[in-house]
This record gives sequence, structure tokens and C-alpha cells, in this order.
Amino acid sequence: MDSNNEKMGLGRIIKNVLRLMNERKLKFILTGICAVISVLFTIISPLLLGDAINILIEGARNIINHTGTIDYERLFYLLFITATLYFISNLVSYIQTYYLTKTTSEIIYSLRQKMMNKAIQMPMEAVDENQIGDVLSRLTNDIDTLEVGLTSSFLEITTTIITIIGTLIMMITINAWLTLAIVAVVLLSSALIAIVVKFSQKYFEKQLFIQGSTSGQIEEIFSSQEVIRTLNYENRAIDDFNDNVDEWYNHEWKSRFFSSLNTPIMSLNSNLGYVAIAVLGSISVLQGTMTLGRVLSFFEYLKNFTEPIENLTAIIPHLQAGMASAERIFEFLDMEVEENPSQKELERFENEITFDNISFGYTEDEKIIDNFSLTVKKGEKIAIIGETGAGKTTLIKLLTRLYDVDSGEIRIDGVNINEYDKHSLRSYMGMVLQEIWLFSDTIEENIRYGNLDTTDDELIAASKKANADKFIRQHPEGYNTILNEDADNLSQGQKQLLTIARAIISNKEILILDEATSNVDTRTEMLIQEALDNLMGNKTSFVVAHRLSTVRNADKIIVLGKGRVIEQGTHDELLALKGYYYNTLKTQENSY
Repeated sequence: MDSNNEKMGLGRIIKNVLRLMNERKLKFILTGICAVISVLFTIISPLLLGDAINILIEGARNIINHTGTIDYERLFYLLFITATLYFISNLVSYIQTYYLTKTTSEIIYSLRQKMMNKAIQMPMEAVDENQIGDVLSRLTNDIDTLEVGLTSSFLEITTTIITIIGTLIMMITINAWLTLAIVAVVLLSSALIAIVVKFSQKYFEKQLFIQGSTSGQIEEIFSSQEVIRTLNYENRAIDDFNDNVDEWYNHEWKSRFFSSLNTPIMSLNSNLGYVAIAVLGSISVLQGTMTLGRVLSFFEYLKNFTEPIENLTAIIPHLQAGMASAERIFEFLDMEVEENPSQKELERFENEITFDNISFGYTEDEKIIDNFSLTVKKGEKIAIIGETGAGKTTLIKLLTRLYDVDSGEIRIDGVNINEYDKHSLRSYMGMVLQEIWLFSDTIEENIRYGNLDTTDDELIAASKKANADKFIRQHPEGYNTILNEDADNLSQGQKQLLTIARAIISNKEILILDEATSNVDTRTEMLIQEALDNLMGNKTSFVVAHRLSTVRNADKIIVLGKGRVIEQGTHDELLALKGYYYNTLKTQENSY
């Protein structure tokens, strides 16, 4: 999802918006009916006011000539009808606004759900390719911008079209030549506005793209504060941010400036219209082809004719921003979801997991896993070690089917895991990762996330096995302690112990531990290692580690190098080989 992607096109964007509206077409039809009624009553009223003015003028002439008086009965009748029509018009307009606002809010609510579902179901390739900040910007800023654009545009466009058509008909019935003059002025203004809109749209699109990348940059800066400060990188981070903001500012002011030109164009249009009515209307009155009341009605109709267009030009910036946001939203929704074609359930795991000559690469040019083979018996503890980039974590991603192998097979009890439903396969696996995931809630709820049906006694027992119960009770609120954002009211080791407790209550048959003891001190490492031993028990476990001291007791240690097995065996067997494992272990022991 970058700026170089092929644009969706205005027609396709409108088609997608109309599809959303079609899901609630009855409410939009009702809104449209209300708009028609409101506008009809509004455009009839000036004609009645013109007749009332004619009655006053005629009555005044009669009084001056002593030939009669003002027809008050007919005058009050017309004024009453006019006031009633205006009241009903405003009432119906209120109903229209109520349903439109409610319906567009429902659409936005539905879009937010669809986008979150899409974000959850995106294939891992898409997750890795897209900036978090850009995705967040689409889920928040773009949705809000579309809501404003959708509400404004439907209301104004519907009202404008009906008002212009109705007013045009009324104007023609009064004076066709005067109407033609007004239409000519409006068409000229509309042509100028169309040019401005086309020119400014590109700046709205660029502005939203920069806004998304800037959101990603902000997220990176705030999540990397420790690194930025320890490396004295503050000024560089600010400079990089300012570069993005400068570009954002450059596109934003241009988009708003060019869009704002529409308002003075329409003001000029209205003023020229008033001049045309004053001149041509006066001539018509003098020639006796129009009454003064009809000329005054024409002034009101000109207002009814140009005011909706002026309102429409005023919301053009919102409409343009909404269309640009809609493109980003529908581009996101059009992304493919993670493929999961099988409905077959993994009912049990009884014997072994087999990696049979598998190969995989994130790109076609580079293989991360190359002809890897391994058989793991149920209950075995397998340690996977190797240099950074050797393919250790990638191997885990293939087992969990976050990615699928390019060639070869991974089998559970002789059945290719590609034949199973992904959710069913993953339901057998528990994970404790280097990147700790805790959310802003109580310690209890963070642990319970592993099994929502667990009892309080089971949760406390799991915490004790994970060596977490003691430090939890040291907090004044104990298990009810609220973790703040990023859970930084706990140490790194304490957070890891909570994730181990969560894994214990999940009670999965296959465990994956990826660098679970990294970034902690030696004492905490011992606590975590003891907790991990309690967690693994007789489970089938895959342990990815850099610290070789944590894998001594593994049933089998696999040493990966460039996606291939370069050594494998028990701790003692690999020491006897005096190869990579032996040399790395000695190096690590000497460094402590």
C-alpha cells in the first residue's frame, strides 16, 4: 500500500461508496424523500411571497387612487400558507438530517469493523510490508474523514440537485430569458470550479499519504525512546519528523488554498446574478411583462439557486478529502485475506511432527530455510540455535503456518499440516516470545487471556508454577493491579513470567519458546528458566535460544546455518563434536 500502487479510480471509489449505501437503501430513500418535500416547500414559498407583495402593491395603488383597499384576507392567507410551508420544510429537514447522520454513523461503524477484521485476517506478508502507523491512520483518520465527507456530500448533493431542478422550473415559468442569463453565469462559474477541483485533488491524495507515513514515524519514535535517547538521536529524530511534517504542510496548505478558491468564485456568481435580475427585471417591469412581486420572487429564487451550489463548493474540501480517504480505505479492504481453504480439524496429536525436506524464502531470490528435515517425537524438547538470520524464527512461523513452505512438507502424525484448518492447528500451540504482549488491564485478566474459562484457583496455581505469584502479591492490589500502557510498571522479567503463567493455563500440547530468556539478568533468567521447565513438563517443545546455557537439557539440539542443519544432537554429543555449538558455548561462558 504505497503511493506507487495503481490508483483505484474515481468510478470504482464511487461504486464502493454506493454499495455501502445500498446496504441501507431504505433509510437513504427516506432521507431523499424528506429532501424532496423540504425543497419543494422551500421553492414554492417565494412564489407565494411574490403574490403577497403584489397584493400589497395593488392595494396601495387602490388606496392612492381611492378605488379600493388591500385584500387583507387573501394577504393573510398567503402569508399563513407561506409560514406553514417554511415550518414543514424545516421539520422535514430535521428528520432528513437525523436519519442521514444516524445512517452514515452506522456505515462508518460497519467500516471500522470490516477494517479491523481485515487487519486481523491479513496474510503475514502484508503485515510485514505495511507500517503500523499507516494502518492506524487508515483505521482512524481516514474513517473519520470519510464520515465527514459522506455526511456532508450526500446531504448537500441531494439537496442541491433537487433545489436546482425545482428552482429552475419555477424560474422558467416566471421569465425564461432571465433564467437563461442566470444559468449562463452559473455554468461559467461551475466550469472554473471544476478546474480548481481537478487541480487540488492531487494535493489531498498526497497529504493523506504523508499523514499515514507520519503516523508510522510517530509510533516508531514513541516506541523507541530508550534507543533514541541513549544514542543521542533526539535531534536526528526531530529532523526526520520535521521533514515529513514540512511535506505534509506543503500539500495541506495547497489543497486547502485551491479548494478555498471555490467560495469567491460562487460569491462572484451570486453577485452577477443579482445584477442581471436588477437590470433585466427592471426592464421587464417597465415593459409590463413582469410584476414587481415576480422580480422580488426571482431574487429569492436566485438565492435558492446559488446558495446550494455555494454550500456545495464550501464542502468540496471535505468531499475531496473524503474521496482520497475512501480510496485508501477501499484499497485496504481489497487486500487479500490469509488463505485458509481447509475445514479439516486437527483432532489429536499422538506421535510425531516431521519436517520433510522443507524450503522457504520471503523472496524468490533468497532462501531462508533450505532443504530442512527433522523428526520430533511427542514430548521431546527441541532446541534450535544458530546465528542471527539462520532461520530459527522462520522455522517456527512455518510450523504455525503464519507462512507456508515453498517446497517439502510439515506433517503431524503423517498428515500434511496444510490439510488442516489453520485455527485448528494453532489451537494446539502455546507460545512465549521475546516480544512480550500484555494489555492495559489487571494482571489477573492478562493471565486469564490464555484460557478465559480458567478458575481463580487454577490461575493462582499457574502463577505459582511460573514464579509470578510472589511478585504479584507484593503489589498493593495484587492480582487486581492495573498494568499501564506497555506494562512498564513491571520489569522485563516479571512481564515474561506473566506470559509464562498465561501459557501454563492455556495447556497446549505443543509449546514454542522464542528467545524467552533474552534481555534479563542472570537471576531473573534462572526464575524464568525454572518457570519454563514447569511449563514444558512433558509437552512437545521447540525452544529458540541464543543463550546456550538454557538448552542444555534439551532432548535434541539443532544448530542452523543458512537454513540448513549443520549440527544436531544432545548437549554432550555436540560438545564432543567440538564444532559450532562447542565454540559458541565456550565463548558465552567466558563472557559471563
